[in-house]
Amino acid sequence: MGDIGFLSVKFILIFFRVISILWLLPIFSSRAVSALFKAGLSLAITYLLIDWINVDIGEGEGPYFLMLLVMKEVFIGLTIGFFVRILFFMVYGAGEIISLQTGFSFARFMDPLSMTQISVIEQLQNILAIFVFFSIDGHHSLIKGIFLSFREVPIGTLSLNEGILRYLINGVGKIFSVGMKIGAPVIATLFVVELSLGLLSRLLPQMNIFIEGMPMKILIAFMVLSFSMSFTVSAIDGLFRGLEGEILRLMRMMV
Repeated sequence: MGDIGFLSVKFILIFFRVISILWLLPIFSSRAVSALFKAGLSLAITYLLIDWINVDIGEGEGPYFLMLLVMKEVFIGLTIGFFVRILFFMVYGAGEIISLQTGFSFARFMDPLSMTQISVIEQLQNILAIFVFFSIDGHHSLIKGIFLSFREVPIGTLSLNEGILRYLINGVGKIFSVGMKIGAPVIATLFVVELSLGLLSRLLPQMNIFIEGMPMKILIAFMVLSFSMSFTVSAIDGLFRGLEGEILRLMRMMV
């Protein structure tokens, strides 16, 4: 394989890992972000990384060997992108729980960006998570994590084991618990309100307390949500702060 051919293969393999990561990120998976932009950004990142990454693909040659290497890089990229997506799902989980308590889960609308039905609270948490992610330079940590992933798992050295699957399953399992922690002020307050309405319904059985109390729950939810915004932002901040280290931990399970 000549120098030009080796450089082309190196560029292709790096590109497929980068674009696989970006393709699953909630920020770039939106339909508002065109596929041309994703490909262009992936090409730009690949161009910046190509001189800093050493590639040793062994003695194998041929299209089937190259296809196998591409599949490995796509798997690594999708694993990293899925892990980052789990972090955003933890924030969305808090909005989903609050929506169920306030009744906003019954009034969903079609989000033109994700083409899914979401509630107002979920959209608020979605926008808040994106703002916090960029404000703490989470995108810089992600790009650094992409670079370090090539050092921890060089091209062609992927090794599948149970640790990767167990780590991702544990991350998915934490979506509900972390979502509860992020939305704890509103969730706990609405739980107390529900108990109060339940006791009141026992005192006034002729009155439909839960229907009459729905506007009060919405008002209290937005009041507590506004007062606890600093706590929510701090919780989301702590969630994204360790992104680079978690990517490294995930990569070390693949060697």
